[in-house]
Amino acid sequence: MELGALTGSVAFFVLRASRKLSHRWGSKEHRPLFYCAFALIGANPGVSPAELARFLVLDKSRASDLIDTLENELAISRRRHSEDHRRLGIYLTPTGTARLASVLAEMRAEDERLHQLFSEDERRQLIASLARIAAS
Repeated sequence: MELGALTGSVAFFVLRASRKLSHRWGSKEHRPLFYCAFALIGANPGVSPAELARFLVLDKSRASDLIDTLENELAISRRRHSEDHRRLGIYLTPTGTARLASVLAEMRAEDERLHQLFSEDERRQLIASLARIAAS
């Protein structure tokens, strides 16, 4: 396949790498979006739907669909904040906590595989570069 002008495109290779990684995970919760959602909710119990959407770079509709899906799978629950009853928070359920542990174990294994591709200095540079892309 001829890549032509795409060979110099950072976006092309970031998207291609993301797609390749997402195909390595068969079940839904192991797809990058579900992994990020589980990790974010697990690390920030009570995160608001708006905060989740902002972090995952989702519009409100897509974030709502994601939250509905996770709630229907009994992985999360939505509850009112204990101090501010106007605020809705998202929390992992026991099922969600178990699934997050499974996801994290698989991600650690995948991370180890990917670490073999780069030297320590290359990994630091790659992570710094990806962080700049994510922050832009």
